[in-house]
Amino acid sequence: MDGLHLLPGPAIQFSLKPLTTDHGIPLAILGIVVVFFALCLVATMITLLPRVLRYLPDEHSDVAVSAPATTGDELPEETVAVIAAAVAAVITHPHRIVRVRGLTPGETGWMMEGRMQQHQSHRIQHRTKR
Repeated sequence: MDGLHLLPGPAIQFSLKPLTTDHGIPLAILGIVVVFFALCLVATMITLLPRVLRYLPDEHSDVAVSAPATTGDELPEETVAVIAAAVAAVITHPHRIVRVRGLTPGETGWMMEGRMQQHQSHRIQHRTKR
């Protein structure tokens, strides 16, 4: 224990003197001003963006959008195309879509059962005490 000398008082000194004598307070004020200026700049850009976009030419303005005409139980062509693409993505062997129709109230039970199984698969399993 001859080489160990304990210093009197705390080993680390804490003081606010560097804030007032050095560049602490001016640096903090400069940081606040820079952040405030950047936030004002972002807010101004967000405010002006819709006004600037109003003057830019619209690339899709010449495309005519019309709702597909449906009669009775007939589905729009876009819907049939989306269903066919989904079936083709899921089924890898050759297939043929014969009929597309909505679910009847009696068939929604399968849908509810599937949802219930999905939700139950995420249930937290409680540990048993030994």
